[in-house]
Amino acid sequence: MWPFKKRRADGADSVEISEFLHDEGAENLHAALEKRDWETAREILSAADREHFMYYVEVASDVKGLEEWITEPIRAEPGSTLPLLLRGARAVSWAWEARGSGTADTVGQDAWKVWFQRLKLAENCLDEVVDRDPGNAEAWHYLITLARARQLPIDEHWRRFNKLIEIDPSHLFGHEQMLNNLMPKWSGSNEAMFDFARTRAAACPGTHVPVLIAKAHIEYHWKNGREEYLERDEVADEINAAAYESVWHDDYETSLLTPVLWNDFAYTLTYGRYFKQAWHLYESIEDDWVRQWPWGGVKWFLKAREHARENQDY
Repeated sequence: MWPFKKRRADGADSVEISEFLHDEGAENLHAALEKRDWETAREILSAADREHFMYYVEVASDVKGLEEWITEPIRAEPGSTLPLLLRGARAVSWAWEARGSGTADTVGQDAWKVWFQRLKLAENCLDEVVDRDPGNAEAWHYLITLARARQLPIDEHWRRFNKLIEIDPSHLFGHEQMLNNLMPKWSGSNEAMFDFARTRAAACPGTHVPVLIAKAHIEYHWKNGREEYLERDEVADEINAAAYESVWHDDYETSLLTPVLWNDFAYTLTYGRYFKQAWHLYESIEDDWVRQWPWGGVKWFLKAREHARENQDY
């Protein structure tokens, strides 16, 4: 069992978005990178296990200003791919910052130019990482994201994803990115999105991966504006079954990223009127492990939790 610890503000009950999954290493890494303390950051990253490393690279990729100085460790440590990996991962996030979160028709010409420049920088860095270290799972993870961003042929998306799962068959973030690649909004289709989620969930029981089923249904639910969609028996039943293949599977090991799954399944099972099962997840989340996604904020989480609590016996 992962040693989850409750945190309270000034001893009082409070509900806040779980920053850095309350992981001390992630918090320290973020602080070190903001202070440009490479020695501390390298120590944290080098000591991390596979799942923590996956999460820590994501944390690093969101540190604004990293792109301004990470070239110094690259020059100082020519034999290491670690600072090069962080430069590539950061360039991916940096590109999205230039593009913004809107649809393509909201992006100006100058922003597009910056977007493609930063994507090219990311690709060059990550290509060098996998050339030197073909087993670097995080480099392949970000190369999957780049395949979508750069609108590469679908065969190249699959090549990169297959390289990743040769290294780490249940890599959660890489699976999430490939799922995104197959969504209709990125020139995929609902059929491709759901087929991928179901195929990979079946291939990885007892892991994080079956949560892709919930994520695919959330995407369909949001993009089609159908409030009743998750209430359909076949949809809710599939999501409930996915939870039993993931967080409630006998072989599942609770870990750093487990709260991410608790939130996804709690959201979808509440909408799907599996209130008893959802309530069990809320009991795990309590006030400490609320994530921004998929709730959009604490207010909606609290409303959904109360609804599940009131209806758990029906």
